[in-house]
Amino acid sequence: MLELLGSHYPPARIGASVICTFATLRYLYWRILFSQPLHQNSVQSLWSRMFLTIEVCTLISAILVYFFMSRTLSRSAEADAHENSPLWGAPVDVFIATYNEPADVIERTMVGAMAIDHDDLRVWILDDGNRSWVRELAESLGVRYVARIKGKHAKAGNVNNGVRIALESLRPPEFFLLLDADFVPSRQILRRTLGLFDNPRVGIVQTPQHFFNLDPLQSNLLCAAVWPDEQRFFFNVLMPSKDAWGAAFCCGTSAIFRTAAFIAAGGMATETVTEDMLTSFKFDGFGYKTVFLDERLSLGLAPESILDFVSQRSRWCLGAIQQIFTRWSFYNPGRLSFIHRLAFFDTVLYWVTGAAFKILLISAPMVYWFTGTAVLRATGSELIYWMVPMFACNLLFMNYLAGNRILPVMTDITQLLTAFVICRTIVTGLIRPFGRPFKVTAKGLSSSGITIQWRFLWPHALLAALTILGFLLHIAKFSPAHGLQGYTANVFWSLFNAAMLTLAALACIELPHRRRDERFPTSEQVMVRAGGCLAGHSPLVEFPCVLKDISLGGAAIAVGDRFAAVNRSEGEKFCLQVFSAAERATLELPCSVVSQRGDVLTVKFNPDAWIRHALIRKLFTGAYHREVEHISAPAVFANLVGALLF
Repeated sequence: MLELLGSHYPPARIGASVICTFATLRYLYWRILFSQPLHQNSVQSLWSRMFLTIEVCTLISAILVYFFMSRTLSRSAEADAHENSPLWGAPVDVFIATYNEPADVIERTMVGAMAIDHDDLRVWILDDGNRSWVRELAESLGVRYVARIKGKHAKAGNVNNGVRIALESLRPPEFFLLLDADFVPSRQILRRTLGLFDNPRVGIVQTPQHFFNLDPLQSNLLCAAVWPDEQRFFFNVLMPSKDAWGAAFCCGTSAIFRTAAFIAAGGMATETVTEDMLTSFKFDGFGYKTVFLDERLSLGLAPESILDFVSQRSRWCLGAIQQIFTRWSFYNPGRLSFIHRLAFFDTVLYWVTGAAFKILLISAPMVYWFTGTAVLRATGSELIYWMVPMFACNLLFMNYLAGNRILPVMTDITQLLTAFVICRTIVTGLIRPFGRPFKVTAKGLSSSGITIQWRFLWPHALLAALTILGFLLHIAKFSPAHGLQGYTANVFWSLFNAAMLTLAALACIELPHRRRDERFPTSEQVMVRAGGCLAGHSPLVEFPCVLKDISLGGAAIAVGDRFAAVNRSEGEKFCLQVFSAAERATLELPCSVVSQRGDVLTVKFNPDAWIRHALIRKLFTGAYHREVEHISAPAVFANLVGALLF
C-alpha cells in the first residue's frame, strides 16, 4: 500500500498502522499466554514475569506510536498561503536565553537574530548571571540586555522576567520568538510562521531543531555521512504526526509565541525542569493550541559529548516524571484535552519502560547462562511464526513512514547509552521528584585528543564480557544448558547483545574535535583574487574555482590546475569572493593559505569582526545545513563495521 499509494496517502498510512498494531497484538497474545517458561522456582518466575510486564508496556508504547503516525500534517502550504498576512507588520521581539554559554556561541545567535527579515523587530539577550562581557557584547551589536542575579526557575524564570520587562516598554510585542543561546534563526523564520497566527486559537508555532554539528553517535561511530542526528525522527516524523492529532507541543527553542496567550496562561511553566511541554499544556487549558511547522528555520548545537548527550536525556526524563505530580498529568483533573493526556501518557510510558526494558533485554541472556533462568519458552519456528511478522512490519513501517530514521542497531545503541542513567533518574524522580538542581547542557566545546567516558563505557564493556563468557561456558555439547528451554534463542540473543554492547562502548570513546567552528559542505562557484585584495588594486591572478567546504574560520577550495601550477606558500594572502544570498551581496573575504594538497587549498579567514558577522549571516541564516538527506541501511551498517575495525 505504501509503495503504490505513497506514505502521505491517508488510507495507506491508516492501513499500515492497523496492520502493525494487529501484528503487535498477535505477538502479545502468544507472548502472554503461551511463551512463559515452565517449571521454574518462585524467584525465577518473578524475573520472567517482570520481564514480560515491562515488555508488554513497551509494546503498548509502540502501538501508541503507530496510532499517532497513522496521520501526518505538513503546514508548509498553509504558511505559503499566509505569507502576506496582516500580522507580518506586527511588533515582534526575540528573546535569547543564556546561562553559561561562551562568547562565540552567544555572539553567533545575536548576529543571526539581528538579521531576521522583519520591519518591527527587537532582540533581547536574557542573561541569567549578570555578566559584564555579555552586556558589552550586546551593546556592540545593538541588542537589548536584561540580567537576573540568582533568579528562580532557571530558563523559564529567565524568560518570564524578560517578557515582563518587554511588556512594560512603550512598544510591547504582539509575538515573540524564543531562542536558546546556541540556536541561530533563519532570516525567514518570522515570514514563514507569523501567518499561522491568523487562526486566533494558535498560541505557539513550534519549528524543528536542526543542528550544524555532529552529535556524539555520528562522530564516535564514524557514521556522520550516512546517519543523521538522533533527533530527526522526533522532529521530522513524529511531531508532524502529533500535530495532525492536535498533540504538538513546545520544544523550548525556535518557537514563536502569541503574547496574549502567554499572558493568559501565566507565562512559561515553572513547575518542572522541562518547561516547554508543560507550557503547551497550560496554553491548551486556556483554549490556545500549539502547531508545528516542519521547515528548517534555525540551526543549533547538538550535545557535543556523551556526558552532555546523556545528561540532556536525563533532564527530559525527569521533567516527564515531575509532570506526573502536577495538575497537567494524564490522570489529574486539570484542564487538558484527551489527546494531550494520551500523548503525555505515551511520553511517560516511553521513559519509564523503554530504558528498563533495554536493560532487561541486555541482561536476560547473561542471567540465563549463569543461573539457568529463562524469560522465554519458544522454539525457532515459534519465534518465526509469532515474532518475525511483528518485527518485519515495524521495519517496513519505519522504512516508508520514517525514511529509515529508526534502524534497529542504531536505535539500540542510542537507548543503551542512556538506559542506566535514565533508570536511575526514574527511581529518584518518583521518590523525590522536585528539589534537584537544574543542569544546563555545555556548549561550544573542543578537544585535541581522544576522550574516554569511562563512566558510561565500563557497564557496557562488563556486560558484553559477561555475556560472551556465559555463552562460551555453555557452548560445548556436554553442557547441561543444552537441555534447558530457550537455549537456541539465547545463543542468537547473546551474539546480538554482545555486538550492541561493544558498539555502545565504542560510542563512549570520543574522537578529537579540534575545530571550534563547524564546516559546511558545499559546491559553490567562487572567485579567487591573489595579489590585489584592496579596492583599486589590479589582481595578479583572478579566476573561478569551487568551494568544497566553509566555516567561520576558513574554507577548502578546489583551485584546479591553473592555480595549482602557481607556487603557493603557507601564509600567503589573497581574497575569496563568495556570493551570499543571505547578505544579498558578494563577500570579499581576505584569507591566508594554511596548506595545499593536490588542487585543494585550505585557507583561514582574517579574524576581523565584520568578516565573522558576515559569515554568520551567510552560513547560519540561509540554506546551509549538514543533513543526511537519504539514509541507506546497508551504508549505515557498513560504517558500523568500519568503526568496529577502526
